[in-house]
Amino acid sequence: MDDRHKREKYHGFLDSRLSRFDCTYRLAAKIVEEQRCYDSEIRMTCRELDSHIAILEAWYTSLEDYNRDLNTENYTIKTENDSELDRVYVYSSPKHNGVYELTNHSINVNEVNDTGVTEVNDTMDTVDMTVEFVNGSDVCSLLSYTRSYASWHDDGRRRRPLARPTSINLRPPLSYRCTGVNHCNFLLEEDYPPAVAWSPGVVSIKYACFDDSLAVHYCNREVFVAASGPDSEGYIRTPGYPHFYVGDECRWRLKADPEQRIRISLLDVSLRSIGPFEDQCTDFVSVVDSNGESLLSTCDQVDLPLRLTSTTNALEVIVEAKSQGAFPKRGVLLHYKSLGCVTLPAPSDGYLVYRNEDVAHYMCNVNFVFADTRQRARMLWCFEDNRWNGTIPLCIEETTIKVVGNDSLSEGSDKGTKLPHNEANMIVDIVIPSLLIAALFIGNAFIVLIIYKYRKRKTEDLEDEFNTIPLNGNGMHSAGNAV
Repeated sequence: MDDRHKREKYHGFLDSRLSRFDCTYRLAAKIVEEQRCYDSEIRMTCRELDSHIAILEAWYTSLEDYNRDLNTENYTIKTENDSELDRVYVYSSPKHNGVYELTNHSINVNEVNDTGVTEVNDTMDTVDMTVEFVNGSDVCSLLSYTRSYASWHDDGRRRRPLARPTSINLRPPLSYRCTGVNHCNFLLEEDYPPAVAWSPGVVSIKYACFDDSLAVHYCNREVFVAASGPDSEGYIRTPGYPHFYVGDECRWRLKADPEQRIRISLLDVSLRSIGPFEDQCTDFVSVVDSNGESLLSTCDQVDLPLRLTSTTNALEVIVEAKSQGAFPKRGVLLHYKSLGCVTLPAPSDGYLVYRNEDVAHYMCNVNFVFADTRQRARMLWCFEDNRWNGTIPLCIEETTIKVVGNDSLSEGSDKGTKLPHNEANMIVDIVIPSLLIAALFIGNAFIVLIIYKYRKRKTEDLEDEFNTIPLNGNGMHSAGNAV
């Protein structure tokens, strides 16, 4: 296949992936990650006109450190709960004798060399991710790319942050220039003068494109965060962001399902700082849990997205600005998301054994199995978008599995050697207990009869002995004569 056909195949595949991506996650934000050589211009663009850029991360790493870290685990995606996800037990014993089989949950990465597209497939679900490789710089000799995926897959609950001990944080200057606009160009040495003295290196940028028309940008609102789906996350910004903010008090109360918590990510805090003759913030943002606990109160700019998680299902965000009029700073931009899967109800003939934030274990009652798998136990995983990887069907009464086929002799022999399930249940549940109760009654009657006969015989012996004593003159038994 020549280069022209490869490019046509690649662009056709990429267009179809992008179209499906936009239809599926039209209401959700999109995350874009880019890697370029330090001398390349980075063009950040949100495809929708109403979408705005929010810089999440931006790093510079020298080529020497980049090549060294590339061979280590610094850039390997890991989860906070590897041990939990790797210990998944599936109840597969046909006789339900308590034997569990250990299976592993893993993520596979498949590279399509012909098209230059890399797809990441999770064994629990399929993740829509597009990766575009661009021409790199001759100075760096590295692979430059742009990849995008839905924001729900960027949940940090299961992903450990990459270790960047030798990298330089470029987020403050990049956020000042690009956050809050629809498109932005950034050239390191021109837009950040200190970088002129740096050695050749790699620039990695991660940003979100969020729909500003769906963001909450009015004060004093109550936001109900959905348990899952596009409405399970969103953005809040102060009025006038990113051009100015107004001196006033804005409150937003967020509430989720009682089984969930809420995570707040402060993406941009640009407020009036503490003056030379001031000892505290004049304008500040604070986050308060519904139990009254203060999670944050600050006016400082955040170098990296600051994540706060509530301990309850509700919290309040307050931006209190005492400055008069419109203050010439950007204001506050934050992202919110509900965390955790809502527990699915157990079937009528089953029960919930155990669950935590990642897995839930269900069981059917004795002699009952799930209708779809014909197994007594089921394990569910909680996805990063607050969805379980399956449902809980009805528990049905277990029946003898009949082999359908041409082997009629084998089927006939099974019928002759195995009792029907209903008859076996009748024997275990009715006949045996009835026999035991009858045996107890007979045994008790026999014991009572023996006691009765013993007491009657003893009474007759005493009467005979008493009648043999002679009478005296008064007609009374004489004790002396009896001796």
